[in-house]
Amino acid sequence: MTKSSIHFENIKNTSQSHNLRQRDFDYVRKDLTHLNKSYGDMTPHPEVIEKFKTIIKEKTGRSAQSKAKFLIEGVFLFTDKHTNEDLVAVSRGFGTKFSVRVKELHIHRDEGHYDKKSDVWKPNLHAHLVVENINRDSGKSIKWSKDNLSEIQDYFAESLKMERGIKSEKKHLSAIEFKVQKEIENLEQIINDQINIEHKDFLVIQGLIYKDFYRQEFNRELFERFQKFLENHKLKNLYDEKKKVVEKIINKPEGNKRRIGH
Repeated sequence: MTKSSIHFENIKNTSQSHNLRQRDFDYVRKDLTHLNKSYGDMTPHPEVIEKFKTIIKEKTGRSAQSKAKFLIEGVFLFTDKHTNEDLVAVSRGFGTKFSVRVKELHIHRDEGHYDKKSDVWKPNLHAHLVVENINRDSGKSIKWSKDNLSEIQDYFAESLKMERGIKSEKKHLSAIEFKVQKEIENLEQIINDQINIEHKDFLVIQGLIYKDFYRQEFNRELFERFQKFLENHKLKNLYDEKKKVVEKIINKPEGNKRRIGH
């Protein structure tokens, strides 16, 4: 299940050309690019930045700092159930709720990767939200606290009716980083599949050793840490399902006797 997520960073020089597909990218399916949609003010970013520099000088009497962030960009995830109208409404609501001016919204449905094993297309559905980071009335930068950023995460999860992503310090993956991560995951899957097929005996022995270690070393504190770790693990649902099956077998002594030859 896709979890909601949004992370803001300073715009890059290439942000607008990327968002408007003015360049070619090897992780983009051109046959799906027609599904993309852009909304808002497409004034080139350099022009907007120059205008902000003038506003800052007029309102504060000081020149803009060299490290000033004039425009910031947030990337948020959505699902195939969301329409363009849904995403526009969520973006407008964000601007209203957090008192910021949304300059651009770019909806991308053409990025993703092919699964190495099944060769099935896995879309990376997301939208780029370009926000003005300068208050036009005061000429000052907009500052968000950690609480504000957490509230923004909550807003997108609730507005999109998606499960909220886990709070983390990990930054959002760029398109290139996303592709690299998927390549690594595919390689790990291939390796795991090969081990499962060709070296089952090793996995059985490893499981027995882990079980003995588990019985000998687990104390209450470690068990609580394990439970917390398990809660957010991607295999938790499968683990719980298999655990119930195993517990049923354990709780049937007669069946066990027959199984082991008694």
